[in-house]
Amino acid sequence: MRFVALGGLVAFVCLSVILGTFLIARFVILILPSSLTRFTVIVDIVRLVLAVTLAYTWLRVWKAITDWYFWRSVSAGHARPR
Repeated sequence: MRFVALGGLVAFVCLSVILGTFLIARFVILILPSSLTRFTVIVDIVRLVLAVTLAYTWLRVWKAITDWYFWRSVSAGHARPR
């Protein structure tokens, strides 16, 4: 049973990293399109800062979820009746 829980954790990690990266890139491009302004360097810097901030937030939330899931699955494996 613990292998199923850890397998679910691995699947969640892989999907969340791929989907998170895709969503962050799409969100940043939609919020700040570079074709609408003359100041492309400033827009690119703001995009970079926004992308890094979103990625950091995404990873902190992801880590909290995986830590909770991992420790719940590990402690469930140790609570077997004797």
